Order: sequence, then C-alpha cells, then structure tokens
Amino acid sequence: MDVITEGKKIQNELVELRRYFHEHPELSWEEFNTQKKIMEYLDELGIPYQESSKTGVIATIKGPHSSDKILGIRADIDALPITEQAACEWKSQNEGKMHACGHDTHITMLLGAAKLLKQMEDELTITVRLLFQPAEECIENSGAALMKDDPALLECDRLIAMHIWSKIPAGYASLRYGPVMSAADTFDIYVKGKGGHGALPHQTVDPVVAASEFVLSMQRVVARELNPLEASVISITAFNSGTTSNVIPAEAHLMGTARTFTPATRDQYPEIIKRVAAGVGEATRTEIEVDYHFGPPPMINDDACVDTGRRAAETVFGKDHLTDWELQMGGEDFAKYPQEKCLLLLGGGWPEEERQFPQHSPFFDIDESALSLGVEYFVEYVQEYQKELS
Repeated sequence: MDVITEGKKIQNELVELRRYFHEHPELSWEEFNTQKKIMEYLDELGIPYQESSKTGVIATIKGPHSSDKILGIRADIDALPITEQAACEWKSQNEGKMHACGHDTHITMLLGAAKLLKQMEDELTITVRLLFQPAEECIENSGAALMKDDPALLECDRLIAMHIWSKIPAGYASLRYGPVMSAADTFDIYVKGKGGHGALPHQTVDPVVAASEFVLSMQRVVARELNPLEASVISITAFNSGTTSNVIPAEAHLMGTARTFTPATRDQYPEIIKRVAAGVGEATRTEIEVDYHFGPPPMINDDACVDTGRRAAETVFGKDHLTDWELQMGGEDFAKYPQEKCLLLLGGGWPEEERQFPQHSPFFDIDESALSLGVEYFVEYVQEYQKELS
C-alpha cells in the first residue's frame, strides 16, 4: 500500500471525525458516548473489538497471513474539565468539558489507521491491536493502570503511541531515544496544629507558619539536595487554611506535584518529603502527615522501537522534518505499560505562534493538516515493523 497517498485520501473524513469528538468531550471514566462512536466506526469497517477498562475499546486486525506477533497502537480518549474559550464552529457542546490536550485527534488518527490497515489486511504479516484507552488524565488511577492488565493487552509484544503537540509546527514530528516525558506524582500534606485567637498566637500551634516553612524547605531540597544536572521539580500547587482574619486555624492542607525523568530520583521523593515534613513538624510543634500518590513513571522510549519509528517517520515527514523536541515535564500514562514502547510527538502547531496555545489551555487548537500525517505514521510503522520481523 502507498500509505502517503491513501492517508491523504481520507483527510476530509478525518477532519469530520475529529470535529465530532471535539464537540462531544467526556471526562475520564465517563467516555460512554465516545466509546459508542468508536465501536460504531469499527462496526462499519468490519473490525472485531471488545470493550475494555470500563469505557475503553480494544480492536484487532489480523489477516490471513498474520503471525501471532502483536503490535499494539494506543490512543487516549478522555477530555479535561475545562470550559472552552476558542471561537471555532466545532466548539465543545458539553459545558465545562473540553478536548484541551488533543485526545480527540488521537482517537481520530487511530480510527483512520484502522481504516487503512483493514484495507491492507491481506498484506499483514503481523497482528495489529488498536487500544482506545480511557482516563489518561487521571494521574494515579489512570486508564493505563487498568488496561495494562487486560489479557488482550498482555498479548502485545510492542506498543506505540503519539501525542499531538501544539508547539511543534504541523508537518514536523519528534521521536527521541530515551526520556520523553517525566514522572508525574502528586502528594497531599496535612498539617495539624492548635487553633486560637489571632491576637494570642502564643496560645496556639500555628499550622500556617508550619506549612509555610514546609513550602520553603522543599524548594531548598531541589536547589541543594538533588543533582542539578538531572531535571527535578517539586511544586506546591495548593495551600488551604483558615476562614477568617482573626482566627489562627487548627489545620492546613497543601497539595503538590513531583516530577523527574530519572527513576532513581523519583524513588527518593517520598522519603525526602516525609523527612522534611518530620523536621518541620518537630521545629514547629505541629503534626505533619504526608500522603504520596504515584502517578505515571517517566516515559522512556525503547531504542528498538525508536529505530523502527524513525524509519517510518522519515518516510512520512522527511528527514529534515524529524526533530528531537525538548524534554517535557508533563506526564503520560502510556509509560505505565510494561512492554517495550515508544511515543512520538506529532506537530500540530499553527504557523502563527500566537495561535499555538499550549496543552490544557481553554484556547487549545491544532492544525488539522496533521491528522493524515498521524495516520500515515501509524500505518507506516506497521509496515516497517513487518519488514524487520521478516
């Protein structure tokens, strides 16, 4: 199959699909209409599938000459709790929900790949499994944490995925060796003191002062305890305490996130945070409890997967349009799958920089010319992988 030619033929259909999903976003674990639409499209193509992980779908394309070697291609399908502010005609119709991370495009491109792979079913020498995964945006209990144990997923020998990226111009792509995106853990800090009158602080144990000291101490950890050559971020993102101006509260609640590309550093985070909390608690006479939540580990591309992917990407994008985009501190739960795998960043950015709104922005949008390129990459990867195995 001439993948490039066939991909361009379905561009208009891809745009229509993407706009449908963009207009009908659903939050994590609520993707019931999205699941239904995916299954209806697969039914039209005659591709067998099964429901998986509550609101997900796993489909299989196996031709008469396909071996039991299975390549899994994954797309995440959930949206975010964001009110869209972009002025496009296909704006979200579900108030307070928006595909602000491009998962609408991921669904679309995997369905487009399904269509082309079905057309070349007789040419397939491997089995291809299409993984429509829910709830990527849930940091701890995300869709991959559940889908990775599905028997159909466990049979996969290798996995690939892509993420559209609004800061990379459409027509370009990035497929790096090694780390691509960071671990994305979160934590809650509960500070317990003794409340009282704001004019009589000596009769209280002030959790606000203790929590403030904890925040400053965590910044010193990053600056003075962790290797400056290894990117590390510990951010306190919420500080909640008190209700009025003349009362010292009894408790404070902090929330935050910890990020790194280095598994060994990530393993240190819980103990570091608990040690600092214990020290601050001792110094301030408060009780400080740490509740650490492991999210996705660092997304680290496997070399063999990238080797295959770069050959496919060079065919689709051209060598001069294949880049090594900078490492991203955002997390990606594709990292939770145990198989060898790789994640490509697909350029979806507009030529005008002022239109390149970042992921999770209420103005987020992509250049839809990237859609057929994503389809072509998936299908070309299948062909390159078959060549390797033969």
